Amino acid sequence: MKHFYTFIFTILFSITGFSQGYQFGIVHNADYNFSIVAVPDFDATNTDISDIGFALMMPAGDADIINISEFNGRLWTPNQVTAAQLSSFNLGDGTRDAFVMNMPPGQTILSHTANTPFILMTFDVTNMPTTGVMEILTNTDPIAMGLAGAVDSFYNSNIDQTTTQDYFNGLVSGQEDFMFSTLSLENIELDNYSLSVYPNPSIEMLNVSTNLNVIKMELYDILGKQVLTVNDTKTMTVNHINAGNYILKIETNKGFMTKKVIVE
Repeated sequence: MKHFYTFIFTILFSITGFSQGYQFGIVHNADYNFSIVAVPDFDATNTDISDIGFALMMPAGDADIINISEFNGRLWTPNQVTAAQLSSFNLGDGTRDAFVMNMPPGQTILSHTANTPFILMTFDVTNMPTTGVMEILTNTDPIAMGLAGAVDSFYNSNIDQTTTQDYFNGLVSGQEDFMFSTLSLENIELDNYSLSVYPNPSIEMLNVSTNLNVIKMELYDILGKQVLTVNDTKTMTVNHINAGNYILKIETNKGFMTKKVIVE
C-alpha cells in the first residue's frame, strides 16, 4: 500500500510540474512602442534562465523592429524573414514578414510571482504601419511547422535546480496580437458638429449624442483588440465586458471620431 501511495504522489507531482510554465503576450506602451512580456503561473525564487525565443509576425513591407531592449543585461538576436522568403519555401500567404527573436544560451537568475508579467523586451516599430496586425507566431502555425520548429516560441529554464527544460505555455489571452489600425484613428473637425459620449464612466450602456449620422461604433481595449462593434445605432451595451479603459471609435457620415471611455 505504501508503494501505491508513493506512485500516486509521483504522478501528482509530475502533473503539477508540467503545469508550471510561462505565457507570452504583446503590450502596447505608447504610439509605436511595445513590450513582449512573460507571465508565469507559479512563484519561483532564483530560477536559472538559459535562452528564450519567439517570432513576431508583421505586415509585409517596410516596417522594422528597432531599439530592442536587453533582458537583464543580455542582448537579443533579431533576424527578419520576409514574406517573399517565406513564399519561396511555400510558406505563408505573402502578407506577413517574420521577425525571429532569440536570446542566445547563457545564464540569468530570476525570481517572479505567479500571474505577474515581467518584460522580456521593449522595442519600437518603424515606418508606422496603419493597417494589418502584429502577432506572436504560434507554434502550431503552418509557418512554424513548415520550418521544423526554427521559429518556435520557447522558454528554456532550470526552475527547480535539476535540468533545463522548455516551459513555454502558450500566449496570454487577449495579448496575442495588436491591430495597427487603432493607432491611425483620426478625429474629424468639430467646428459645425458636436459629439459626446455619456455616461462616462459607464456601467451598463454607452450613449452617443450628436447631430451626425452614426454608421458604426467599435470599442477597443488598451491593447488595441476590438471588443465590441455595433451598426446604425447611438448606443452600445457594455455591462457584459470587463471593467477598464477603452477607446470608442465612432464612424459618422462626416468621418471618424475617437473617445476614451471607462467601463466600471
